[in-house]
This record gives sequence, C-alpha cells and structure tokens, in this order.
Amino acid sequence: MDFEIDTVVISMNDFFNEEYWKLVDWIRSNCREIPALHVHGEYPPQGRLQYILDNLKVTGSLKIFVKTIQRLPLRIPNTINELEIRFGFNDTSWTNREINLFYKSWIEMKSHQNLESFEINLTSREDFVAVALRGIPYQMGSPRHFRFNTLLDGSFEVTRKDGLTASVCVYQDRSEFIAVLCTSFFVPTRFFPFYANL
Repeated sequence: MDFEIDTVVISMNDFFNEEYWKLVDWIRSNCREIPALHVHGEYPPQGRLQYILDNLKVTGSLKIFVKTIQRLPLRIPNTINELEIRFGFNDTSWTNREINLFYKSWIEMKSHQNLESFEINLTSREDFVAVALRGIPYQMGSPRHFRFNTLLDGSFEVTRKDGLTASVCVYQDRSEFIAVLCTSFFVPTRFFPFYANL
C-alpha cells in the first residue's frame, strides 16, 4: 500500500504515548521516502525523537521544533537537503552585558555564523539599548511584528562584518520582555511566525 506524502508532521505531545513506535512503523511501511518531516513537542524522551529520525527516510527537509530534557546529541540522517533545528534556552537569564557579548561575537563572525534568529528573555528592559547594544553600530529601522507580542520602540538594524544584516527588536509578552535578533536569512514558518512591516 505505497502512496505519496508531501509532508509528515509529528506532534510529540501527551498523545504521543508509549506506543509511538507503531505510528512511526506504520508511516515507514506505507511511505518509503518522505520529502519533508516536521517534528515538534515539549519535553518528550529524546529516545523517541531519535527513533523517528532513525526509522523515517527523509529526502528533502527536516525541521525539528522539540524541547528536550536530555542534552544528548541527535544522529541526523544524511539523506536530507535542508535541516532546521530550533531549540530554546528555557528559563535562561542572561544579563544585558552577556547579550552584548553574544551579539558582538556574531557580528565579528567569531561564533554562530549560521544563526538565523535568536530570542531571549530580558532580565532588565530599562538598560537594554545602553548595555546590550553598547559598542555595536546600528540604525533605527521599521517596526517589525513578531508573533503576537507587543513591539517596543522600533528595530535596531545591525550589520555583520561580512555584510549580513539583522534586526534586533524588543517585545513585551504579558509581563516578560523579549529581545529578538532576526537575520535577513530568517524564513518564518507556521510554527515560528514572523511578520515584517504590518
């Protein structure tokens, strides 16, 4: 019973229980190759995610939007053309000075050269521009709307030493303040929507 499927989306939520392997085995037995696989979920056992990767043959695009508790490396299949992994620094607090060091390292191309977007909660909104952007040349840009959060100020347009541009914006989400850096390579997805100039 072979048939073609364009995209498989697996949600590793509460219903993705102990018999998850039956679903994966059914997909594998009915689809020899999958052009695109999207996996998302919060805190599933990492072994289950690895089982999916080991048993489904993805030929095109693999996108993983999973928060895991374990910090084990994933074995990624070498049959894919495009890979996108999003992970979160859950409950991580960086000072604005630490954010400044991260931004500067990216601008100088010392680290994170393939970074497309970076989002972090702020511990101090008041001195974000003065401290987190200290020593970083920027120009004010058009406001950008991110998800459904409230934008504060405009965007701070920064340029990496190779010419790649990025927008740094600060948003308010309920009682939290969030700093987001999005490069010009960032492509929004339905799981991580970004709306420009609305």
